[in-house]
Amino acid sequence: MLELPEGKAVTIGDKEFNFSLAETWQELTTGLKGVTNLEPYDGMLFDFGVREFYPNMTPKGLVIPVEVAFISEDGVIQEIKTLDPVNGFFQGASKHARYALEVTVGFFVDNNIHVGDTINL
Repeated sequence: MLELPEGKAVTIGDKEFNFSLAETWQELTTGLKGVTNLEPYDGMLFDFGVREFYPNMTPKGLVIPVEVAFISEDGVIQEIKTLDPVNGFFQGASKHARYALEVTVGFFVDNNIHVGDTINL
């Protein structure tokens, strides 16, 4: 199994999660490529470190389908999209985002997380 970057505890609503945190250029470009199991993490949080940015996420190299939430500087989930490794389509943010959160498909529904919710980082 590939080793993921260290985790960060974050709160969404009344639930706490532990996400692998990608911050360096290498971590941001590698993401979840080749990862078959996210344990012990719930997903990967990408911190791009810039405010005025429209990130693009790609499923290239992913083994499992994931959902991505694009998150504003102040932690608000702006949109949620699916990255399908079979079809290989890029998904881009339609609004400025500082963060992206990749989780397994179904995570947002299972945890009652929606567009407009705030992630406390």
